[in-house]
Amino acid sequence: MSSQILPAETDFSPVGSPPESHSSSRSQVCSHITLPSLSSTQLSYPCTLPLEFHRHIFEELLSEDGLLILSRGLGLRRIICALLKIYSDKESLVILLNANGHELNFIKEELAECGVKKPGLRVVNNETNSKERSELYVSGGILSITSRILIIDLLQKRIPTYLITGILVMHAERVNETSTEAFILRIFKEENKEGFIKAFSDSPESFISSGLSPLQTALQLLQLRKVFLYPRFHVMIRDCLEQRKADVTELYQPLSPSMDEIQQAITECIEACLSEIKKGNGNWLNVDDLSVENSFFRSFDVLIKQQLEPVWHRVSSKTKLIVNDLTTLRKLLEYLVSYDCVSFNSFLETIITSQTPTSALSQQQQSPWLSLDAGNTIFSVAKRRVFVRTSTTIPTDNTQKNSYPTSKLPPGIQPVLEELPKWNLLAEILQEIESDITSHATETSRTSSEGEDLSHLNNTILIMMENERECSQLREYLSTMHIAERQGLDKGSIMLGRLLKNYFKWKSGMSKVSKNLFNENGKERSKEVNSNSERDEPPKRGTFQRGQQPPNKRRRIRGGSNTAASVVPTRKSKAKLLEEEAQEIANFINSNQTILPEVSTAVTFSTNTSLNNSSSTSCYDDEFDVEAFSTYFGLLDLRDLIIIRPISGEEDDRVLQSIKPKYIIIYHPDQAFVRRVEVYRTFYPDLPCKVFFMMYENSIEEQKYLSVIRKEKDAFEKLIREKSIMAIPLGRPLRVINNQYESLNINTRIAGGRITQQIKEPKIIIDVREFRSSLPSLLHQSGIEILPCTLTIGDYILSPNLCVERKSISDLIGSFNSGRLYTQCEAMSIHYKQPILLIEFDRNQSFTLQVIESFLISVIRLFLFFYCLSSYCVVHACIVYK
Repeated sequence: MSSQILPAETDFSPVGSPPESHSSSRSQVCSHITLPSLSSTQLSYPCTLPLEFHRHIFEELLSEDGLLILSRGLGLRRIICALLKIYSDKESLVILLNANGHELNFIKEELAECGVKKPGLRVVNNETNSKERSELYVSGGILSITSRILIIDLLQKRIPTYLITGILVMHAERVNETSTEAFILRIFKEENKEGFIKAFSDSPESFISSGLSPLQTALQLLQLRKVFLYPRFHVMIRDCLEQRKADVTELYQPLSPSMDEIQQAITECIEACLSEIKKGNGNWLNVDDLSVENSFFRSFDVLIKQQLEPVWHRVSSKTKLIVNDLTTLRKLLEYLVSYDCVSFNSFLETIITSQTPTSALSQQQQSPWLSLDAGNTIFSVAKRRVFVRTSTTIPTDNTQKNSYPTSKLPPGIQPVLEELPKWNLLAEILQEIESDITSHATETSRTSSEGEDLSHLNNTILIMMENERECSQLREYLSTMHIAERQGLDKGSIMLGRLLKNYFKWKSGMSKVSKNLFNENGKERSKEVNSNSERDEPPKRGTFQRGQQPPNKRRRIRGGSNTAASVVPTRKSKAKLLEEEAQEIANFINSNQTILPEVSTAVTFSTNTSLNNSSSTSCYDDEFDVEAFSTYFGLLDLRDLIIIRPISGEEDDRVLQSIKPKYIIIYHPDQAFVRRVEVYRTFYPDLPCKVFFMMYENSIEEQKYLSVIRKEKDAFEKLIREKSIMAIPLGRPLRVINNQYESLNINTRIAGGRITQQIKEPKIIIDVREFRSSLPSLLHQSGIEILPCTLTIGDYILSPNLCVERKSISDLIGSFNSGRLYTQCEAMSIHYKQPILLIEFDRNQSFTLQVIESFLISVIRLFLFFYCLSSYCVVHACIVYK
């Protein structure tokens, strides 16, 4: 274990070469572990801006409108709350856009703690009627309104735009050309030239994704001309956070040999899938993006699907299958370092079972990576981490420390139960912390005897995990490791033993399901074979039909017969082995029902106390026992706590400010949380704080962490470069005013055409439910006045004679199936002379007509339906692209 101070500008990234090993003799970890749940009412969070770069950003946003792009974890929501506090009085009306429910709850609490008087931030949603909304708009203050409600109120003049002081837009990276937020900002700037607009984002990668000038396009959509870029390497931020560096201990834990072997095999499968995609789709994909490093992120799946979406109907079924396989392989890499060995093996067996050839799943629909040698390595090594099969049923020696009673397991199975390497490293860290606390106990007692108040000091240990599943797993491990050590077992033997029992229970149940499923599929397959054999007569010997292979002709297979024929038997044998193993376990459990009971908890309490008074425990007493409550429940002292929490974004700032932990263990490396710790250390330079940063060496975990830091840095560098060369024209109209109507209404008989008739701006009545679509925004941008209204017939009314019913592809198919389309067209035909059916496609999605029976029947029905309607009216069908 090596300790060193990590420079702030490196963002806790690995410095130098990692230590060789971290093996040190540790006998016991903290003896008392309490894991409480924190409620939001127990947290305190200051609304002031004590850091210099926070105050500088705040002053810039107050002086000028603009888009703020800040690195993750540097306190973006703190700046937003400071702005909302200024405009919280009733003399101004400030609207907050793009904030979800979770963010609104914490913003409300932070504003209340800042001293903002009631009513504070008020939320307007679908439960607020129009009369209440009008009263809220007139009363002023700060409001959070959904985009769909706000755009309708702006168009209906329910909210006077001159009363709006300004608009704050959160998550500015989500605003695009067809979004409702861009529609709102365009109307607001047209009618209110004095109001301010301020946008915020902590995702710089979203502004360099596509397009010629993505940052300039985003500013135009936000109706802004200024952008404020504050990366982590900004001089002001770097100098501010370097004033009080955190005491960081970096711990590099090597993977176990079996985990390293599985990781290499999964990487080989990913490389094989990517090379297969590049072969037939090189013209449609950006080959530079198809790298193993990019495949570690969730955005990689979305990127490939977006690039292939316009030609998805031309992509082969094998390519579609491989694209989905990349998601599965990426999950396997993540689960390898987070799941225990039993859960990881169960997940792999679920994949094999789902890929077993059946009558419903053809050979071509199965994942190709399962037949690779690397795929076989994944499944074999993963099972070897849990248990191994022995050739004899002679009991093995159970005197070893990591042994498990084989009498409770099916015959021929020797448990291995490999623990995650980080578990043992965490136990060593906790023992080191306990030693540190013990060494300071003498000094603390001596200081307290002198009369100094030490109530503000605490020894709280905060462990940050990736998700709640890992938190519950680690809680169970820490709660049972001392019991296992007293029994002479490994620290995680009790927890893994429980999981192994539940695994065998699950396996026996899976065998019954698969047996019934394969029996039904076998019956169907035999019926098809019998029907085909009755219809078709076998060909005579020595004759063959045209297009068929002669009976005495040997077919040559490229690559050799053994290699070509090795794909299917390997997968079939793998599924067959799983089926036989499950059946063997099911037979063992059925014959030994008392040996493998259902286990739901990790710790089994002594039954002596419960058997003595069986009659008293059979019923429950509703009376409140004060003595029992005071014995088992009470307030916990923050000086002796181990708190395990998942990383929760902005909420982690409040947790750090409230708990003020002395020891922080970053179990899962997260770039944003590391920066939150840096900000916390700068806030409280006098409080002692020691950080332990854990990471698997040469693993997917380390690669992802470094890639996130590098991608954010590259994104900010591109944004700085674009900011220096971009040009936004002054006085550019917010929407195009169509003047073609004036030229069509010139009358040459009046003053030779010099006097034109004054015509009104074209208007369209739109149903309020249609504002989920992007079409109203496009119509308004083209210079057409929009009147929102609740319509019972149609979606758009162009004139007293023209009515339009808009249908997307999914809605059109649903209307065909339910028969709703006939009712809608019939109603339009009765009330309007020219009803129009508008079929709307998405330009980014593919569409092709497939020759299938159900689709042909739908087309014929549509044709007959329009033909019947044409007997007494004219029906127009329009097909447009968004």
